[in-house]
Amino acid sequence: MELSWALLAVCAAVASVVAFVALPRIGTPAPMTLFLRFVAVAGVTAVGSSAMYSIYAAAGGILPLVLGDVAMVLAPSLLVMAVATLDGRSVRTMSAAALSLSLIVAIVTAVVPLPGSLVVKALALAVACGVCAWVCARARIEPFGPIRVICVTTAAFALYCVARVAVGVVAGWESVLYRVAFSFAPATVLGGVAVVVIGAAVVRLRVASSARRQPVACPAGSAVVVGDWDLASAAYGPERMRGLVAELRAAARDLDPGAADVPRGAELSVAEALTGVGQHLAVAYGWKPEEVILLVDGAATAAIRTNPVRVWQRRLRGGTRT
Repeated sequence: MELSWALLAVCAAVASVVAFVALPRIGTPAPMTLFLRFVAVAGVTAVGSSAMYSIYAAAGGILPLVLGDVAMVLAPSLLVMAVATLDGRSVRTMSAAALSLSLIVAIVTAVVPLPGSLVVKALALAVACGVCAWVCARARIEPFGPIRVICVTTAAFALYCVARVAVGVVAGWESVLYRVAFSFAPATVLGGVAVVVIGAAVVRLRVASSARRQPVACPAGSAVVVGDWDLASAAYGPERMRGLVAELRAAARDLDPGAADVPRGAELSVAEALTGVGQHLAVAYGWKPEEVILLVDGAATAAIRTNPVRVWQRRLRGGTRT
């Protein structure tokens, strides 16, 4: 009976988190808001897993152990979805994968005694953290510093989980090495440090995002943006539009390493910026003609407040770009 209640509780909790907290908000026009929601739920589940383990250590019972293991695996899975959302990617497949991984861990923990269930939980956690590091490494999110911190932190924790299993299997679960470096206490401390580091990176990313919302000035004629936003969004959907803007900014940096982001596009100091960026997107990023024609001169459309002084400041600092 206790096993049945445990599995029922896990299914309800995971389904509520993934399906009702995340999925209805996917595709909204505020990726930073959705990113912060995913991160907040990930933080709650990470803290909740430690609470469940404490209850298990004090009172025993299968339910807190199952919930603790599921929450521990779900936290980095939600972080994966957070980063992917901010990068403009679809996370529906990732949501289904997170749900499946969490339920597998729940079933194994409920039916397989320790340390067997610990091996499965640790390896599942390593997979989730490894995927998070991989998604961060491929993300095109600025500033890059906070994303690199999340990448390194999750990669390090994935390696720690693999080492935990290796030491437990080879040296023994009761060995001195395992008790000192990989038992519940050191693993909890390291997990807490990872949560704090990732939280600091998220705060830095949020502050940088707020700073970018300030009015942007750029040299007249050098801003290339996606025009007719409402019509294009209706045709392509918000996720694809975020992807187009990300590729547009990447193409601008290809042509001008000093290019800066502006709302819906980029500022760059090259001759014939609109034509050059459009051609580069078609060749290097596979944009179709109907996508290229979305590009407009940001200054000409009054989408961007212009300030020609900045182009002369750049030339005085580093020479004229051509």
